[in-house]
Amino acid sequence: MPNISGRMAARMLARGIRNRFQNKPLSVSFEITHACTANCWHCNWGGPIKEERLGAEEYAAICEELRPVVSHASGGEPLARGDVYEIVDAMTHEGGLPWMIVVTNSSNLTPERFFKLKESGMHQLSTSLDFPDERHDEFRRIPGLFDRMSKVIPDIASRTEKDDVLLNVCITAWNYKDLGDMVRVAKDWGVPINFSVYTHLRVQDRSGLVEGDGLEGLAQSIEEVIDLRNRGYPVYTSPRVLWKFHRFLTEGGIPGCEAGRKFLVINPDGRLTPCAMVMAYFDRQEDMLEHFTKQNTCEACYISTRANTEKSFKEFLQDNTETLGKMLMPWRN
Repeated sequence: MPNISGRMAARMLARGIRNRFQNKPLSVSFEITHACTANCWHCNWGGPIKEERLGAEEYAAICEELRPVVSHASGGEPLARGDVYEIVDAMTHEGGLPWMIVVTNSSNLTPERFFKLKESGMHQLSTSLDFPDERHDEFRRIPGLFDRMSKVIPDIASRTEKDDVLLNVCITAWNYKDLGDMVRVAKDWGVPINFSVYTHLRVQDRSGLVEGDGLEGLAQSIEEVIDLRNRGYPVYTSPRVLWKFHRFLTEGGIPGCEAGRKFLVINPDGRLTPCAMVMAYFDRQEDMLEHFTKQNTCEACYISTRANTEKSFKEFLQDNTETLGKMLMPWRN
């Protein structure tokens, strides 16, 4: 992540190494609400939901116990909670960890809300993009969303630090031909872009998986994205991870999932689940490791969180040369 200072990179590396030996997660997603302003094709949440929710200090206590390197305030749509600022503030520490990312669909995003989140301790805002045009509105079922994003995101990007806003794309059978154009949108808006890959587990719909002849087209799109990256376009995802997405779709899965150990999810009511696609609930990570992770044989997803938390140390070094350079030569920050 280019907007991480050398000092922060050193802290993240140290905590990551410690967590690896102590079976603590690298990444924890706090789904602070399952209610959402969208009703996306590929998601099991959408609309208002009656649910039990914890308060800011209760989420902070869970975060303090798990000590993740990276924490996400997500949903559902986290900006649907009026106390999202208090939640972010309670979980973050000035100059310290966790690295806090707020994940939004941007339907409620304004510059004022963005800067209030920054003041609360947010390090980065991640917003989804499914198409490089108005097809995004239909996919999210929010009329006018793409037009709104095309105004508010460049506005925010022009008024904040580099890479404080990130576009996140889930590669599907519906959009794999548009990956290059979405990279160009990111450049036009002045923000970087990250890729993940679709899984059918949320909605049990395999039509979103790139299969058959589409895999050749996906390979061409990946080559285009890598070429743009090499030419200086702001693509976070490394070529190695992009090709591993292709391998996941070609082989129909990747074994060795570390859900519950390397990453996990906190539900609005504070219960833990190994990942967003598994409806198994635990009160303690230790119970999750014993009764889920040890027996886990699932290989049906390879989302960005899994791809990035399950890297070997060598892969981590290869994919983070810029950030590690800042850590070794802090005077360049």
